[in-house]
Amino acid sequence: MAETRQQTEATRWLLKYGDRVYGPYNHDAMMGYIAEGRVIASSVIAPEGTAAEDANWAPASETDAFAEHFGIVKDQDRVAPNYRPAAEQEEEVAAAVVQTTQQPEQAGETRPVYGAGKGQTDRRRQPETANFIVIMDIKARYAGNLEQAIMSLGPAYKLAPNVWCVNANSTAAGLLNDLSIHIGKTDSMFIVDATRDRTAWHNLGPETDAKIRRVWRRAF
Repeated sequence: MAETRQQTEATRWLLKYGDRVYGPYNHDAMMGYIAEGRVIASSVIAPEGTAAEDANWAPASETDAFAEHFGIVKDQDRVAPNYRPAAEQEEEVAAAVVQTTQQPEQAGETRPVYGAGKGQTDRRRQPETANFIVIMDIKARYAGNLEQAIMSLGPAYKLAPNVWCVNANSTAAGLLNDLSIHIGKTDSMFIVDATRDRTAWHNLGPETDAKIRRVWRRAF
């Protein structure tokens, strides 16, 4: 019998990094970690009370409670890619009409062209690519096709044995998801999006996470 949403959100979770187990963390904390890129699709998790050697550990993307947050959709929840409720489509059409008919009250006055003036970011002005610094601590002898994966992202340069600068059409969390599958269980990675002032990391452990959050402060 499937768990109810209330039961799922009441579950506390453990995180396993290499041979170390951290937690437990409640549902809200896990959702925060996912939003910040600290828990990614390949992060190994299990419900509270699971032994480290238990077989119930699984990637976060394969856990019912969090699969949808990594783009995993169950068959019973799947809908046509272009499906949207009629009411939603009608609202979009109406909003488009208002945007094209409204004019600034005074010459030279500027207003958002969309978003009903709610301060939404104009994505058309966002850069198509961003500059990243990728820093790794590779303990395993073989890290798969990691260098090839980095070079495939876009223009890249190896600054040091485990440090790269890359320009790619992605985000820090996106790069982390793409690259973490090529490193070992004991390896770690820290990615800086120098264009957007964002960070993402993998396998550093919650204690290090907390220290980074205290040090790294965004200017806005």
